[in-house]
Amino acid sequence: MANRFMGETTAQADGNNWTLRCDFNAMAAFEEATGKDAMTAFEAAEQGDVSVLDLRHLVRACLLRHHPDATLCDAGDVLSHDIGVVERLIAASMPTAGEAAELGNGQALAAPETKPG
Repeated sequence: MANRFMGETTAQADGNNWTLRCDFNAMAAFEEATGKDAMTAFEAAEQGDVSVLDLRHLVRACLLRHHPDATLCDAGDVLSHDIGVVERLIAASMPTAGEAAELGNGQALAAPETKPG
């Protein structure tokens, strides 16, 4: 089952089930592989203005958590079979405030106590 807060979704390609996770590790893997800012690439993907090369690197980076041996070819196969996986992945990585709160990730931090001076 996909984890909405961690930004997980699934796809099928060539008879294989793939789980993609968009987390800090995936963003770092993307940046390491491309030398490009991951947040900028995600924003470009969300707007449909991302290069094919970056899109393939992005998907591969998101495959690595559950499929550490995933290749760029695997990522390309996933995209070829299910281009909507990127849209679902982006949506999954941005839960609403209500969804985040239900997962225990939406609580406001308490202000630090100050000592009388």
